[in-house]
Amino acid sequence: MRARWLVLLALLAVASTAGYGAARRWGLGAAAGEARGRPIPPGCHEIAWIAPATSSDSWERLVAALRQLEQDWPKLQPGTALDINLDKAFLDLTADVPEITLGPAGSSARLWIRWYKLSGENDSERWVANLRERGAPPLAVVGGDTSDHALALAQALRDARDSWGGPAPLLLITTATADRYAPKERDAAPPSHEDWPTLIGVYPGRSFRFAFTNTRMVEAVLDFVRQMPQVWPQKNMDPGVFAGAAAAGNPWAGLSLLKAAGYLRPYFLYTLAWGDDRYSSDLAETFAKLFTEQFAASIDKDQVVIFDAKLIPYSVGDQFQASPRERLAIDWFLNNRGALRDQQHLLAVPTGAQRARRFLRTLCQRAPGEMRNVVVVNGDAISFNTIYRDRDVAWNILDLPVPLVFFSHRNPIDPSAGFDPNRSTTGTQDLLLFRDILEALLHSGFENGKLVADADKVRDRLSRLRWRFPHVYPEGIEEKQPPSRPFFDGEGNRHASTGEHIVWLQPAYEDTRNLPRAAITVWHVAGAGWAMSGRPLDVLYNRASAEGIAAGD
Repeated sequence: MRARWLVLLALLAVASTAGYGAARRWGLGAAAGEARGRPIPPGCHEIAWIAPATSSDSWERLVAALRQLEQDWPKLQPGTALDINLDKAFLDLTADVPEITLGPAGSSARLWIRWYKLSGENDSERWVANLRERGAPPLAVVGGDTSDHALALAQALRDARDSWGGPAPLLLITTATADRYAPKERDAAPPSHEDWPTLIGVYPGRSFRFAFTNTRMVEAVLDFVRQMPQVWPQKNMDPGVFAGAAAAGNPWAGLSLLKAAGYLRPYFLYTLAWGDDRYSSDLAETFAKLFTEQFAASIDKDQVVIFDAKLIPYSVGDQFQASPRERLAIDWFLNNRGALRDQQHLLAVPTGAQRARRFLRTLCQRAPGEMRNVVVVNGDAISFNTIYRDRDVAWNILDLPVPLVFFSHRNPIDPSAGFDPNRSTTGTQDLLLFRDILEALLHSGFENGKLVADADKVRDRLSRLRWRFPHVYPEGIEEKQPPSRPFFDGEGNRHASTGEHIVWLQPAYEDTRNLPRAAITVWHVAGAGWAMSGRPLDVLYNRASAEGIAAGD
């Protein structure tokens, strides 16, 4: 009897060991918190989307972009269709790996898009290490929702570049925009921003960025402000002069008309940065540099003044009240307000909505008169959803009564992508950016209905992609109006004039009172100028309170 039990226990041990090994090979039964890549079926390629575990909204927008692309593909590529499987796109367990398969209809060739979730236990370096240990490398790694995340991914891929046993994966950067980053060792940091290393150069020759860079965003924002004099809250201006300036066909003629009439006053720039945010530091430096270059070309040099605040070391703070170090920056600004009281002033706040909101809210409370001469500019850290969908809390114009101009990588009010102000308040910019990524992958990952062999060939095809508004196309598309242009430059950054938009929030004033109303307009590049995309959005604030009063609550 005892012998039988010993034999049975031995068999169970063997079976358990074999089962554990199989589970490990298939990414099942991993210990809690353990990063484990899933196997790639034969004849398929994997796209590893490495993003924070809190990125459910972004994953949903990617899936929505896929659904739209599936419907539109026969129009984009006549005679073809897409086959997309979303059965495992949304899973019950948060620790599971959501996945999508897509490919040409009628073909067994498939791309697997899998969301590998970043967490405290599983950072970028660990995910790259585990995908490398799996054996078959992913065709590409998609990620970099922030500049810090993009840098971590690029460094992990760079360090593992020669250890994949074949072509290393490509890096497709989503929304990280920093051109340069300060080295971590501050004592060894180069003295000049121009000497900082570039983000796109961390993993050279294999990185492609689908968002625009900080440089391109600042160029676009400053160009828009320079060409649109009506962004400034003009005081005591002759309506005829202002109308003539706004209607001038040549933006420089409009500026000249305002200057001749005495309404174009000197421009001033105040910019600051948060020290623990690479995006903020790089964008602040870029604003300072390009402001001097762009405005000095059209305005007398003695009219250009740049105020540089001391670096704010930390971004931690309250939702609505400025932190102590931010209050020091506000004090610094107000101590210089004598020269700014009657001048036009650009306030560059290169940071996210929460920090920008508390900084501006405190500033508006302390100096409401001076803020009437200020236009706030930002990159893409303030989004359309912040000022439109979530405006009552996230960006209430009664707390922040200043014009705001910021950048959007794609059109946030595109009706073809589902925007309808009567039914939806969510912008379409992220959905369209995901469509750009998916279109690029389909054009570069497949050729004549078959998967391209490896990442090297996909890299070559990506580098030759073309852009014709509003889609990405493979090389060799028929040239017609509007003509196509390269989608990426030689380094892998997205080319200018391939989808950038500007959002302008304009508060409503009545004499000295701020009204609970504003207008939002969206603009796109049109030749050497800017054209409006869609109709202006007239928005109201404190809507719940107004509705309650109307109902007698």
